[in-house]
Amino acid sequence: MATKSIQLNTTAARLIIPVLAVLCVVFAYFFAKWFFANTLASRSLYKEIAEFSVGLAPADPQTRFASAVLHEKTFLPDDLPKSLAEFEQAAALSPYDFRLWFELGKARERGGNTEGAEKALRKALELAPNYSQVQWALGNFLLRQGNETEAFTYIRKAAEGDKNFAAPAITSAWQLFEGDFVKIKSYAGESVNLKAAFASLLAKEKRFDEALDVWTSLPETARKTDFKANGDDIYQKMLEARKFRTALRIFSDINESDENNFALGRITNGGFESNINPQNPGVFEWQIAEGVEPQILIDKTQKHGGEISLVIVFNNKDGKAFRNISQSVAVEANKKYVFETFYKSDLKSSATLKWEIVDAANNDKILASTEAVAENADWTSLKTEFVAPETTEAVTIRLARVACGTTLCPISGKLWFDDFSLN
Repeated sequence: MATKSIQLNTTAARLIIPVLAVLCVVFAYFFAKWFFANTLASRSLYKEIAEFSVGLAPADPQTRFASAVLHEKTFLPDDLPKSLAEFEQAAALSPYDFRLWFELGKARERGGNTEGAEKALRKALELAPNYSQVQWALGNFLLRQGNETEAFTYIRKAAEGDKNFAAPAITSAWQLFEGDFVKIKSYAGESVNLKAAFASLLAKEKRFDEALDVWTSLPETARKTDFKANGDDIYQKMLEARKFRTALRIFSDINESDENNFALGRITNGGFESNINPQNPGVFEWQIAEGVEPQILIDKTQKHGGEISLVIVFNNKDGKAFRNISQSVAVEANKKYVFETFYKSDLKSSATLKWEIVDAANNDKILASTEAVAENADWTSLKTEFVAPETTEAVTIRLARVACGTTLCPISGKLWFDDFSLN
């Protein structure tokens, strides 16, 4: 097939190429100018540079927004009206950007234009109906205007979508309903975010039974994952109030079963087969006082059961140095318990050593004690029993040194312990 060519010999045709070239240059100039102004504004730290950017690209909402923010940050009286005007221009140039309406609403309220602020915030919510930050801002604005019913609707939606808003939302509800448990629980509804925050607040207010009620209504997996921080907070508040049984229940909710073997009425790591935490141990772990005398070590050469025992090495001429060893155990009230441990000794001592069971909330309240440790013994049982009083939530098992009848009370040698149990 033959190829035909078309000749462009007219004057108009010959002008097309240079005209297009000029248009491309003009377009490239304005694009480069806009791009430079946009980049300059977004990275600017000074209002003067932002103003220069606006001069280069006055129709760019980004330059207007940057100018508004930087003028507002000066806190100078003359700059605040300029800031508000720039926010207005930014929203007008990009009317479908909810972020600009959101910022405009806040700026209008700061300027005292509450009616305009509400319109801007509602416009932002219309453009982004599921954005928690907008719901939160509008809700709090309405709350400040006295429209509590609608305000708490938006505040609740914000907290449902973003758990970072849950704690302040519940605090606001607490103040509004004056701590009324039934009303606040109804307000929280089935929102897991609000429930977790409500449980934390109740624990802070020392309303522990209600805190446990709300906490246990959360899904089991959520307690261990999304709201573990809330659980840790509630756990600490329970311990501070010496609500040991409830604290233990919270602990089991927020930790995997193999992380720690804490349980009601059971000594943790009684055979020392797991690591002992020498610094910042948990309440239900072995507590060993700091110091150098006597030495307290793990021994793999001597044991009653398992592979390890705990050895105490004494070399104390006056008997003054002593390091406490103890563990707290949550117990059931009015229940009888039998405590037992096994020991091996090779001692020369004027002191009397024994294990005591005391109320964890009152160290002066001794519930039971074992017989004294013999100076020389192969693996021997030490045993005692007690009934946990009605008011006792936990007991502390501790190694006690009975005061000597003389000024000096030397003790030397080694003492091993293993296989602690509470049944």
